[in-house]
Amino acid sequence: MENEQGVTLASPTDTESKLAPVVEEQAVETQPQKPPKGFVPYQALEEERAKRKELEERLNSAPSEEPEEYSDEGKELRKEITALNDRIRSNERKEARREAEASFPALKERREEFDSFLEDEENKRLSIGKAAKLFLAENNLLTPEPPQRAGLEKPSGGGQAPPEPKLSPDEVQDLMKNNWRKYEQLLRAGKI
Repeated sequence: MENEQGVTLASPTDTESKLAPVVEEQAVETQPQKPPKGFVPYQALEEERAKRKELEERLNSAPSEEPEEYSDEGKELRKEITALNDRIRSNERKEARREAEASFPALKERREEFDSFLEDEENKRLSIGKAAKLFLAENNLLTPEPPQRAGLEKPSGGGQAPPEPKLSPDEVQDLMKNNWRKYEQLLRAGKI
């Protein structure tokens, strides 16, 4: 007879009932632990990188989709278009150069240095205006502009002319000597 835990018990009528019950071990199958969500094994990551690299190489080595065969007229038109595009770009650069020289006169004095600065690989990608500012800053030629001053501040108080006394200077002298209290009242009232 087995109980709930799977232990086999001897029948109560047996003389061996005093012995310990015999436990039968059941083999419990252990399931492998699942990796946490979002975990990617290193091997899978390496496989993905290899596949991505292979596909990028295929994409880069793929022939261009434009047909390379043009008619004679098409070839001439293509040459004219590229020549016109080059001409437009050069005109835009010249105009930007003029604007930069107008806003920063120090560039006119150091034209050769600025040209060599523009030929640098890092600076080719910059616009002329930004390259001019960078060139001037690197050579300490870019002076900070002082803040524009509008002039003196407007007065906010005072500015009142002292009142003209109604008494003559002799009368004021007499009040000061003989009637000092009245002189003090008039002075505080602003009448003197």
